[in-house]
Amino acid sequence: MIQKRRVLVTGANGGIGAAVVKKLLNDGHQVAAADTELHDVHEEHLALLKLELDLRNDESCKAAVNKIMEQFGCIDTLINAAGVCYGGDPLTANLEEWSETFNVNVQGMFRITQLVIPFLQKSAQADIVNISSIWGADYNPNLLSYSASKFAVEGYTGGLRAWALPQNIRVTALQVDKVDTGFRRHLGSKGEFSVEQLKKMLTPDDVSNAVCFVLNMPSTGCVSSMRLDAPLWYKNNEVQN
Repeated sequence: MIQKRRVLVTGANGGIGAAVVKKLLNDGHQVAAADTELHDVHEEHLALLKLELDLRNDESCKAAVNKIMEQFGCIDTLINAAGVCYGGDPLTANLEEWSETFNVNVQGMFRITQLVIPFLQKSAQADIVNISSIWGADYNPNLLSYSASKFAVEGYTGGLRAWALPQNIRVTALQVDKVDTGFRRHLGSKGEFSVEQLKKMLTPDDVSNAVCFVLNMPSTGCVSSMRLDAPLWYKNNEVQN
């Protein structure tokens, strides 16, 4: 029987985060969907708590965690899906955008995770899933700040895992390739792909299914990392009968 969890999902306004929230609700979990803005992405649900959360701000993070505790009583799972991405190579990368990228992708992840850990320590089965990127394992000179931030996420996640596992908190890095979302909106022409390539990208549902696979793993196992590649360059992406 799958354990029913109390889950905080950051970056829940769209794309991967929104798909994860929907999947978790459909599976019967209580979910706090948090983002700087939520609009009308998520329909009202008895098990859903909508929260405004600015990962760049300490007080905003503390307020969000307090509201979750008031509503759910505890937190069993943290899904760090929030992130920003800007283009730029070593000559064209913008320092302001670089700072913003690290503030959200790295410091923001650290900030909210540190606040949630004391509650995860009280859970019978706790998980942290950090949405990372293949560019945290491979190099991308045209997404320099983003790639560097995801290398930092990988380093942070590894250290967090080594610290957390003896305390019955599993920690997973989910490295995703290109996903067909609005995440590439800051990339200009670098973020444009053909219709055929878009069809071969990962979907937010692909990622949400991977997240739930990690969470549904029995307590005898921990998925330390998982990589989801998008087969954009396959010449034939269809199974022949």
